Amino acid sequence: MRQLVHNGFARGTALVLVGTVGLLAFTHLLGRIYWHDVVFALNGWYVPYDLAVFLRAGDDVLGGRSPYPDPATFAGDANYVYPPPLALAMTPFSALPEGQAATLFTLLGIAAVILGIWLLGVRDRRCYVVALAFPYTIESLKYGALGTFLVLVVAALWRFRDSAAAAGLAAAGALVLKLFLWPLLPWLAFTRRWRAFAVSVGAAVVLTLSAWALIEFRGLTDYPTLLRKLSDLEASSSYSTIGVLRALGLSSGGAQAVALVFGLALLGLAWRAATRLNDDALERDRRSFIFVLAAALVLTPIVWQHYLALLVVPIALARPRLSPLWALPLAAWPFYVMDWYDDWPDGDLAPLLSTVVFVGLVFVFSLRPRMLPARSAELEPA
Repeated sequence: MRQLVHNGFARGTALVLVGTVGLLAFTHLLGRIYWHDVVFALNGWYVPYDLAVFLRAGDDVLGGRSPYPDPATFAGDANYVYPPPLALAMTPFSALPEGQAATLFTLLGIAAVILGIWLLGVRDRRCYVVALAFPYTIESLKYGALGTFLVLVVAALWRFRDSAAAAGLAAAGALVLKLFLWPLLPWLAFTRRWRAFAVSVGAAVVLTLSAWALIEFRGLTDYPTLLRKLSDLEASSSYSTIGVLRALGLSSGGAQAVALVFGLALLGLAWRAATRLNDDALERDRRSFIFVLAAALVLTPIVWQHYLALLVVPIALARPRLSPLWALPLAAWPFYVMDWYDDWPDGDLAPLLSTVVFVGLVFVFSLRPRMLPARSAELEPA
């Protein structure tokens, strides 16, 4: 009996020690990655990297200059290469002191995730906490990137998908913020939302041309060259499908071809899911939407960790209540502890393949049947 008590006490002590060490390590990690950067940005003590690029673009617009660099001196992500509507949207932030702009932008980024999850039909408050702890969410906040805002516009498209005006504007907004989200427009066609598709195309064209007109079309003719140079500089060095295939030994052309075929196959699966008559309408919409998001990430030549904040969308659509699927992105934290995920993986196969595994598992499990009844109000369109 004494031996059993002694063994039980030893095991309990070991578990407490392991748990304590794990908790301290996790707390240290959050302190280093989350509190050090995000809280500093919230307090206006630190201007995140991407936000600094956006603020300079806003300054250029306010000063009557083109926000775009000369293609001859283009140096990559230190320059502004987004569509012009974002530069115009940043002008109110650029008019503020940098510290205040950083505080406001970071607060809005956090609010965008929370509101996006709510629009996706999630009412379990635990899911909000977990989503804010995703490493990809934190990466977006840390760099002042657009990942959290993309969650909001994509969630708005889903929530208002049966309103032609709202869905079309949301899809157009996603496109002009990040061009790689263009597969959202075909999704409207796959699901026979033709009016929303027309609105999205028209709104994207009007928004883009209006923004170019306001800066007197400066940089318009050089813009395709900038995008091509950006892809050449960063595609093989990022977490994109092309980057993974290049690390596996494929040539640049071969990697682009395989990524294109794989992405088009996912779009084909999205079309098939959208037209699958033996599923109810809600399930057709949900599965095809998830396939389209996967296609967008596969087809884009550049992927950074903060793009993966979008993983909250398929997770929320599949499991509106807390489940093991919500914990899956958290499993990437140990790799962050080991500093696997550099800003530029540059062909390092271990972080590239681990990212593929995490992203692939999220999409695979998100495509499984929902845990809610087929006509759940939580997933109904507005």
